[in-house]
Amino acid sequence: MTFPPPAVPLFVYGSLRPGMALWEAISAHVIRSRPATLRGRLFWDAGGEWPVLVLDDDADGLVRGELLSLQPGDAVNRVIVDEELLYGYDARWLPVATDAGEHDALVLVWNRTQGLGPEIAHGDFVRATAERH
Repeated sequence: MTFPPPAVPLFVYGSLRPGMALWEAISAHVIRSRPATLRGRLFWDAGGEWPVLVLDDDADGLVRGELLSLQPGDAVNRVIVDEELLYGYDARWLPVATDAGEHDALVLVWNRTQGLGPEIAHGDFVRATAERH
């Protein structure tokens, strides 16, 4: 008997969320998606196009997103590496909250102070994008 490989838990808060610019790049690999939050602060990038998540131990803000369970494989690795890590994000394992409790997930965070635009105070990139239009 063989068992399927474990799913990769990935917290997405920006362009990888359902309906956003990079969703189609990973949607075929999503086993499950559920709403989730993470403590931190969300900003626009300096160009005002993409969100960047900044961790702050003192932050009481919540970043809203989804916890995806992904099928592991090269296609998912390419999206994470080519579309995110090459742009300056770091990958970290962090606790995220869902209705079913807390889960450790891979999270792409901004690790420096340069490149930050205005803060998205309510912490929801989908909402912030809709408010712009």
